[in-house]
Amino acid sequence: MIKRFYHFINGQSVPSKSGEWINSINPATGEVWAQIPRGNRADVDFAVEAAFKASQQTNWRDNSVNRSEILHGIAEQLDNEHDQLIEIEINDNGKRIREVAAQIAGLSGWYRHFALALTKLEVEELNLDLEGVSAHLELIPYGVIGAITAWNSPLMIAAWKVAPALAAGNAVIIKPSEMASASTVLFAELLADVVPNGLLNVVTGYGDEVGSAIVDADAVKKVSFTGSEVGGSKVAATAAKHVKPSTLELGGKSPQIVFADADLDSAINGVMSGIFLSNGQSCVAGSRLIIHGKIRRAFVERLKEKLSRLNFGSPLQEDTDVGPIANKAQYHKILSMLDRAKKEGAIITFGGSNKNVPGFEGGYFIEPTILENVSPSSEIWRQEVFGPVLCVHSFVNKEEAINLANDTDYGLAAGIWTTDEAFGNEIASKIDAGTVYINHYRSVSACAPVGGIKKSGYGRELGPNAIRDFMQEKVVWNGKLAVPDPFAK
Repeated sequence: MIKRFYHFINGQSVPSKSGEWINSINPATGEVWAQIPRGNRADVDFAVEAAFKASQQTNWRDNSVNRSEILHGIAEQLDNEHDQLIEIEINDNGKRIREVAAQIAGLSGWYRHFALALTKLEVEELNLDLEGVSAHLELIPYGVIGAITAWNSPLMIAAWKVAPALAAGNAVIIKPSEMASASTVLFAELLADVVPNGLLNVVTGYGDEVGSAIVDADAVKKVSFTGSEVGGSKVAATAAKHVKPSTLELGGKSPQIVFADADLDSAINGVMSGIFLSNGQSCVAGSRLIIHGKIRRAFVERLKEKLSRLNFGSPLQEDTDVGPIANKAQYHKILSMLDRAKKEGAIITFGGSNKNVPGFEGGYFIEPTILENVSPSSEIWRQEVFGPVLCVHSFVNKEEAINLANDTDYGLAAGIWTTDEAFGNEIASKIDAGTVYINHYRSVSACAPVGGIKKSGYGRELGPNAIRDFMQEKVVWNGKLAVPDPFAK
């Protein structure tokens, strides 16, 4: 039986005003398993009205103690109910249960972190260079935040936006990807008795119908977007039209630089984790292996041997190493890019094809793929694949490695592998990326900012300024002396 999910607006599950539905396809089977509402501007208007009203309540906007308690309440509810979310998210995007279970079990931690961080926000006295006056800095919420999330990790990405935005005293409207909306809707429903009505709303649908309407709404004062470069560009253009700020976390083409002195076991595991653990469906996927020529052949051969032992299967099974690509469109995009790469001269030395998995013949499975003889000017080297595709290129010296790493339109993440810590930090300082990992990869913490440069976007999520990023600064001046007549002679 096909399950139907609904918008969640003002504390209630509601159908779309259009009466239309979008099919959600289980990528492991290729079959419809659920439907979500096809939202429109009228649904967004309803959500904006509810969010604005809720954001203006003084017991929310001006009561940090209340906000902290509600965030702790969200965390407690997630601890008690998070198992309900796991299978839903897997059915939507096909990510393996080991990864999804870990992400969702950790959701409560994000909310607890910002519940505690909120209590440390203080009015800041300013040191002025003027006599007779004093000033202090206050932080005030924007009001309504638009949060547009991606299909690869819907609830984790939502937490990065929702937790600090609520901590700051805002209300939030989430537009999840139409490819994977179900877990976000269920998440909001599970919090119906914890979060006051209107503070957390979910409107599902297409980006050009729902997403654009959220960004366009006058009452939405800031937008946080995670997704493609194309989508981010549209969000930024619409936000700029209304002179409202936006945070964009977009794509990447992240390099993994392996020097000759690297611990090969760790480096191989790190490279595998960076590009194959989530089928390459991660913004920070380490899709370009830039490796010293001296160790290239041995490294690649050992990598192939490890890949050959991976088990394909249902993402709901604990022993599955490789699940399906998240959706049909992405599946065809990856295969098309591989076809074009071969025509441009790249050599597939491992994988490179779709995979027929017994019992899941309709699923969107693709083999982990290694490409060699890849030109740094080719599409496959320069454009984000968002799939399990690793491109290999060797270097002779550190200058060549740095140039290869930085010769990209993106700048989200990078990995460096060397046993010389000082040398690793020297190289890291010269890499153009928002995050650089040395001797590990893909770590994330609420304490460390996430974001990119160049076409990987701008602004940051998480980190010490995460709550402040969802607030505006107000300076209050106080005169300490009698004000003289400005026109006195």
